[in-house]
Amino acid sequence: MRARRTGTGHRVTRLVAVPWALWGTAMLVRPGDVTRLAGGPEPAHWVVRLLGARLVAQHVTALVHPTRAVVLAGAGVDLLHASSMVLARVRWPAHARPVWVSGSTSVASAVLGLLTAPAARR
Repeated sequence: MRARRTGTGHRVTRLVAVPWALWGTAMLVRPGDVTRLAGGPEPAHWVVRLLGARLVAQHVTALVHPTRAVVLAGAGVDLLHASSMVLARVRWPAHARPVWVSGSTSVASAVLGLLTAPAARR
């Protein structure tokens, strides 16, 4: 049985995915604590848990399959989420701060994904 090669790009991808998966886990397990850190009125806990589940699924997938396609798809999902937060800000102005935190962390995750995605195979 041959050993599987893991390039530097895959290690960096995994290194970046771990804190995001942990953040998603915190959102799943302690939604009230996480939203209090963001400040402002707390959104419903089910919303925070749903977003946490998305983060866990996305970044655990990147840990297990650290391919360029997976990382870029995750960055696309992050950008879609950030875009939806613009609409959420208009719809729920009282939740401006948590919405801003959610959108900006999604942008940060997307940028990190784009910067650290493994190179395409030749």
